[in-house]
Amino acid sequence: MNALLEQTPALAGVVVGALLSFVLSAFAERTRWRRDEAVRWDAERMRVYADYGLAVRDMYRVVLSVASHHGYGDHPAQPDRPPDAGAALAAAEAQRAARFEAVLLLGNPATVAAARRWHQAVWHLECFARGRLTDPAGWPPARREFGLARAEYYRAARHDLGITGALPSTVIPAWQQSLRQGRAGQ
Repeated sequence: MNALLEQTPALAGVVVGALLSFVLSAFAERTRWRRDEAVRWDAERMRVYADYGLAVRDMYRVVLSVASHHGYGDHPAQPDRPPDAGAALAAAEAQRAARFEAVLLLGNPATVAAARRWHQAVWHLECFARGRLTDPAGWPPARREFGLARAEYYRAARHDLGITGALPSTVIPAWQQSLRQGRAGQ
């Protein structure tokens, strides 16, 4: 019995060592799993955010094209609205809506809110394209609203993804400004 008592500290050390080894390896494994999950979801969120951005941009292009037939934008008014304008607008909106569902699923609250503001801004422009709004003075502020909402969306998405640094500001080159001023004077 005396020999067993002499071995007790050694046995206790082995048991404590094994238990400590198990706890530390379980903690390390859990940490690794969480890190891997975060990386996987970050990549998926980045894809979802980019897809949504492309869908809104595509809708914006369709809206600009159709709106130009009402005299809005940098181009002179087109004589007739294309016959498929309504279908093109509906298709672009359907793509945007489908992409927004993924943003709702994976996006953080700030990015979802920014995405909503961005598509509300494109809807505002769409009202001009569809002829629901007809005040030419309302077009430039609606375009600015769209640009601000776009920048806000990308800021929120970048923040959610942990991308540091500010977005570069949009600077219109002098040659492009002179083209715009030339069109305004026509």
